[in-house]
Formats: sequence, structure tokens, C-alpha cells
Amino acid sequence: MIRQPEKGSRNVNDTFYAAEKRRIDLLNQVLGEAELTTQEENTLIWLAGWEDSAVRHIISAFEKAKR
Repeated sequence: MIRQPEKGSRNVNDTFYAAEKRRIDLLNQVLGEAELTTQEENTLIWLAGWEDSAVRHIISAFEKAKR
């Protein structure tokens, strides 16, 4: 499960932070309670900073791999 870092620990604005949260929530729906390494979690937090379509494509790939 991905845990969003505190806003105050990074130089991001409110709009970015809210969008990142929404994308992290989408990723967490697919990942469930999977235990991630710190490096995996950091990479997925980085990914959540990209646009919605990029995150949705990754989610689609995860879902296909699960089947």
C-alpha cells in the first residue's frame, strides 16, 4: 500500500497534492494491501506525480498481469 508523504515535507502546491492523492488512491485500489519495499513505494509516489492517463495505463497493465 502506498502512503502519500506529508505535504509539508515536499515543495508542492495544494492542487498537485490533491491530484497526487487521487492517483495514489487509484493505485492502491489495484495494489490492495500488498507490502511494498521503500523503493517500490517511492517509485509509485513518483509515478503518481504524472498525468492521469499515464497512471491509468500503468494500472491497466497491473490489472492485466493479475489476470
